[in-house]
Amino acid sequence: MHLIENEFEQKLLHELPPHARDIGVDLLSTRSLGDLLLMLDENQVDKELLSVKKVPSNLWEPILRAALLAKTTYFLPDSELSQEEVLFLIKAACMSAGYPLTDYSLANIIELTEEDMPVFHRWLLQLTKNLKEKRLDQAN
Repeated sequence: MHLIENEFEQKLLHELPPHARDIGVDLLSTRSLGDLLLMLDENQVDKELLSVKKVPSNLWEPILRAALLAKTTYFLPDSELSQEEVLFLIKAACMSAGYPLTDYSLANIIELTEEDMPVFHRWLLQLTKNLKEKRLDQAN
């Protein structure tokens, strides 16, 4: 029985070697989005966690980015989310996927991920639609 019910982007997790993927899945299921962002920002390798599975430290950042992408795309579009929360999720997901919004337009990311990251692609489409609806509601 799977504990995770929602679909989420797994491409980056699948690109990891199996022993590193195990750590990514563990981080996905046990750490909050805020914790994952903080871990990535601090960029301090958790050598103890890596040593359990004999994972080299150079895989730490790819593991974190894979877990972060999976975690952000696990959040379903919800009308209760504020514009700021939706933008935050989009920015975090794009950055973790390797497409920071400082370097790519959202339209470009949506186009680039259509075949390669289908779950992320659909998630981005849903969240940008949600964002447009919120902006229209605010304008009225």
